[in-house]
Amino acid sequence: MIKKLVSRIKQNATIYYAMSIAATWANAGSLLNGISTAQNDGIIPFILWAIGNTLACIVFGLFASRIPKLTDVFYSKPMQIIMGIMCPFQCWISLNGIQSVFASTPIGDIGGIVVALIFAIFFIVLLYKYGMLSNVLSDHLSWVAVYVILFALTIVVLISSNGNYVTLTMGLDKIEIGIKNCILLIPGAFLYPYYFELLKYNNKNSDNVKKINVEKSFIIGGLAFGIYLIFVFFMAFAKFGMITNIIKAILVTLIVISSLSSFLYSIFITFGKKLGTVINIITVIIWQFIIPLGVMGAWTLMASIRIYIVLGAILTAYIWYFKEKRERKMLKNV
Repeated sequence: MIKKLVSRIKQNATIYYAMSIAATWANAGSLLNGISTAQNDGIIPFILWAIGNTLACIVFGLFASRIPKLTDVFYSKPMQIIMGIMCPFQCWISLNGIQSVFASTPIGDIGGIVVALIFAIFFIVLLYKYGMLSNVLSDHLSWVAVYVILFALTIVVLISSNGNYVTLTMGLDKIEIGIKNCILLIPGAFLYPYYFELLKYNNKNSDNVKKINVEKSFIIGGLAFGIYLIFVFFMAFAKFGMITNIIKAILVTLIVISSLSSFLYSIFITFGKKLGTVINIITVIIWQFIIPLGVMGAWTLMASIRIYIVLGAILTAYIWYFKEKRERKMLKNV
C-alpha cells in the first residue's frame, strides 16, 4: 500500500507537492482566524487577508530561486537557526488550533489538549523514521479530506441556519487592519524551512522522484489555498450547533495536522534528527504555557517578528550578490 502511494508521488509530483504546499500553509488560523476576521472586521479586511494568504506561496515559488544568493542566505547557519527558532511558533499555533476548536465540543479544553498531544507525538515518531515523503503523503491525504469535509460542512451549516445568518459588515473602517494582515502574510512563506527543503529535494533527492517545474507546484498550491478560503468566507455567515461544531473540530484538526507535521519536520531539517527530536519534545512541553495566547495571539506574535527577518535576509542576499559581482569584476580587470 505504502509503495503504491509513494509511486503515485513519483508519477504526479507536481500535484502532490502543490497539495503539500497548500496544506503546510493552512494552519489553524486559515479557518478560525478567517471566520473571525470576516465576522469581527468585515468583508473587505477578509478579502485583503485572503489575498495575502493566496499570494504568499505563489510569491515564494516565483522569487525564492530567482533572487540571487537568497537560497545561500537561508541555508547559512545563522539563518537556519533563526528559521528553526520560528518553527516552534508555528507548532504552537497548530496545537492551539486543535485545543481551541475542541473547546466548543463535548470533550472540552482538556480533551482538545490530549488530541493535540497525541498528534504531535505521532508525527515526531513518523517524521523521524520516514522523512520527506511521509510528510508529502500525509499532507496530500489530509488535504483531500479537508476539501471534501469543507464542502459538505459549508453546505450543511448554511442550510441548517435556516436563513438566520450572521450579518457581515463591509469593514470600511477597518481596512488598515486588512492591509496590515495582508502585508504580514505575503513574506511568511520565506521563513518556512520545509519550502526551501522542497526546492532542494526537487533538484536532487535519494528517493528517485523525478525533477519537476516546482514553481508550478507553488502557484497551484497558492491558488488551491485561495479556493479553500472561498468556502471559509461562506462559513462565516453560518451559525454552528453542537453537531456542526464537532464536524468543524474534525475539519480544523485535519487542516492543522498538515502544518504541524511540516513544522515538526522543519525542526528536523534545521537541527538534524537527534537535536531536532529534543527540540520537538521541548516545543510540545512549552506549549502548555502558550495556550492562553490563543491562535490569533500566537500568530500575531510570530508574524510581527518574521517580516523583519525576511526583509533582512533578502537585503543580505543582494549585498552578497553585488559584493561577489564586484570582486569578479576587479579580478577580471587585474
